[in-house]
Amino acid sequence: RDLVRSRGLGDVYKRQVVPPLLFLVLSLIIVQPSLSGTKGYFPFLFVVFASEAILLLFRKSPVAVNIGIILYCILIFWEIMTAKIGVKNSMLYPAPENVFSVFLGDHQKILQGVFSSLQLLFIAFIIATVLGVSLGLFVGLSDHLSGIVLPIVRVISPIPPIIYSPYAVALLPTFRVAAIFVVTLTIFWSLFMNMVLSVREIDPKIMNSAKTLNVSKFSMIVDVLIPYSLPGLINSISVSISTSFLVLTAAEMIGGTSGLGWYIKYHSDFANFDKVVFGIFMIGLVVTILNFGVKSLRRVLVPWK
Repeated sequence: RDLVRSRGLGDVYKRQVVPPLLFLVLSLIIVQPSLSGTKGYFPFLFVVFASEAILLLFRKSPVAVNIGIILYCILIFWEIMTAKIGVKNSMLYPAPENVFSVFLGDHQKILQGVFSSLQLLFIAFIIATVLGVSLGLFVGLSDHLSGIVLPIVRVISPIPPIIYSPYAVALLPTFRVAAIFVVTLTIFWSLFMNMVLSVREIDPKIMNSAKTLNVSKFSMIVDVLIPYSLPGLINSISVSISTSFLVLTAAEMIGGTSGLGWYIKYHSDFANFDKVVFGIFMIGLVVTILNFGVKSLRRVLVPWK
């Protein structure tokens, strides 16, 4: 009992004391005088306060608390080493104040880049979902097709779609079409394989019960097969959404004229590492929001899981 009680008190202490303490320490460090060349601290301080507000919303989640503690420790180290003590190459290691101040002057271009990337991702997601689910059903319902297609897919699908980016950019008419093609492949294979295996592995008793009730083939697909496969499909989307966005970013770095990948590549060519680091931060933020959205979608569509 004493051990359990001490662990409980330790968890409460970590959740309620450590993050606010680190937040306070970081805030105090930020407002201290910085080295010359460091920009105003208000954008950085705003990010820190926003992080604390989000952490307070999820303070009951141990994962969120641990992430918050790690984040604050990284920011404290980053701030001290760059803005307060200084490093040899300040161009390669910009202070957080300089990084987060980028948004003030470049917010229009950054938001356009985010919108451009998300637009391509959304189009690719719709195409991959329609093709993956429909073709997966078609192949999964046929023993003959499954025997032919699955061995081929198991060889092709592990190939990283980013490999096709240079060829897609060179062969397809526009970069947008090439990027959509590459991202569609990234999402398609996991959805297709998941759908085929779900249809192939469904409990025969479920299918026989539906046939006994004279369920039509359309109702069998809509009311039985898709709901049965839905948890696996959502899991597949949650895994592939981050990968697909990173693939899109890499494609934008190869041949894009807009998007976050292009933004990072463009400014890295001019050694503007303040903007490069901020672009990387924005990619992490967008991927985090996308993953949160998929988890929320899962709770709505698959409440029984």
